[in-house]
Amino acid sequence: MFKPLSLALAGLLAATCAVPATAQTTVDLVTGPVDFTTWSLLGDASARNLTPGNGFTYSLLELTQPGTGDQAGAAYAPEALLFDFNQPFQVDWVWSIPVIDGLRGDGFTFTLNTAQVLGGGGSSLGYENEDSTSSIALAIDTFDFGGVDEAISPSLQLLQGGSITPLAATETGLGDGIRDPDFAWFGQLRYVPSGLEDHAGTLIGRIEHINLGSFEVQAAVDFMALGMVDQLVYYGFTGANGLATDGHTIQWGAPVPEPETWALMGAGLALLSLRRLRRH
Repeated sequence: MFKPLSLALAGLLAATCAVPATAQTTVDLVTGPVDFTTWSLLGDASARNLTPGNGFTYSLLELTQPGTGDQAGAAYAPEALLFDFNQPFQVDWVWSIPVIDGLRGDGFTFTLNTAQVLGGGGSSLGYENEDSTSSIALAIDTFDFGGVDEAISPSLQLLQGGSITPLAATETGLGDGIRDPDFAWFGQLRYVPSGLEDHAGTLIGRIEHINLGSFEVQAAVDFMALGMVDQLVYYGFTGANGLATDGHTIQWGAPVPEPETWALMGAGLALLSLRRLRRH
């Protein structure tokens, strides 16, 4: 498991664990290295590292297990960060929904939260929780209850305060196509401060796929009102599948043993698809 990267991972973990609060403008879960087995796992979430012999090594975080319904899981990075909400920041990651026949749902979030908590299952996406009042989230919601005021799934939503009522939502029109068996998605949450030194600004969420295009949602947010200023903040993911049996996977991968083999790997690998996506 991760033998070529073991020393780098050990050094990274030693550095981040030694200083629990750090000034941070970018959290890069794409180039890594990332070891999800070191994260705090709640509910049905699980993590594993593997090198399947295809030239890549992986760390996989499964918020819900493919093929099993009524699950909810959350995972948080081991370090808490001290954000300056008068400065921009950005978080990047790679995600996928393994293809399962039947009902699609419910979805997952990337969240910044002053507490490591797991919310409710089903439509709560593992995020909705009264203990998450000091939090924000970018949600990929993949189940549609048919409400008049509800965005048709799959949709991209921005949430805050432990509530699943979106600040803003963008419908993708993808239907079951969002569960692509061959290529992973790129996810990003970006923050642009107002410039008024008021700890407020604009959150911009984006997902992008090599074949299916990109989608974006944005909304104003006030971190002072949310009680997140001068607080240690955890970053992580939550997910749930309710009556559906979708798995929700966050993944990191790197070529082994030599970087030059990267371009020779087969299609369907998450990191390769991301490289193609960025060239697209």
